[in-house]
Amino acid sequence: MVGMANAKYVITTVLLLATLMAATQTVQSQQYATTTATSFATSTITIGTQVVAMTQGQSSPIFSGQVTIPGSHGVCGVYFVQAFNSTAGETLVGSVTASSSVDVYVMTAASFQAWSHQIVAGGVCTPASLVASQRNTTAYSFTPTIPTSGLYDVVVNNLSHSSVNAQVTLTLATSAPSLVTTTAFSTVTQQFLQTMTQTSTSTQAASSGGPDLTTTLVGILVVIILVAIGFMAMKRRKPAKK
Repeated sequence: MVGMANAKYVITTVLLLATLMAATQTVQSQQYATTTATSFATSTITIGTQVVAMTQGQSSPIFSGQVTIPGSHGVCGVYFVQAFNSTAGETLVGSVTASSSVDVYVMTAASFQAWSHQIVAGGVCTPASLVASQRNTTAYSFTPTIPTSGLYDVVVNNLSHSSVNAQVTLTLATSAPSLVTTTAFSTVTQQFLQTMTQTSTSTQAASSGGPDLTTTLVGILVVIILVAIGFMAMKRRKPAKK
């Protein structure tokens, strides 16, 4: 009976000590972090195209300068002539300024030849088939379109009834049209707010550790008390000798 009692106390003591000493701690946790970033973004969309055609002229100078046309009491006066070659569709750009009244004619070379023959023969002083003309003027600007390709003449005539020299400034040039085509794009640009949210997760690994000092001391004290109680109990139960 004494042996069984000793075994009970020993087993109880070991179990209690194991319970107090077994201080294994397991920790496992997850941490979440959320980051939100805001930015502006733009988007450009082409909604249509348009072809734009423009006509531009390339200028070719013919004459630029001053001339003196003497006065005359002749039948048809004294004239200055400037010949030039041109292509159909070109524009003749010219200006005449004079110190006294003059007549300005633009005509084909054939018309000029016919008119000059009429002057010699004492015919009509006004030419026919004119491309542009202005009579009895001191300033004249003109921009006729050349009807057909060929040779042309610009004539500045000092009037027949004038005996005064005419100081004339003459500028002539041709301008050839050229078609320039460009493509224009119609676009729409929009700006919008862009928000991006990112969540990150971190996990703390499991960890374990032994009991702290206080737990150890308490366990030892309990063991000592239990051992003492057991010893006293066994001593009381010991039979007396006969």
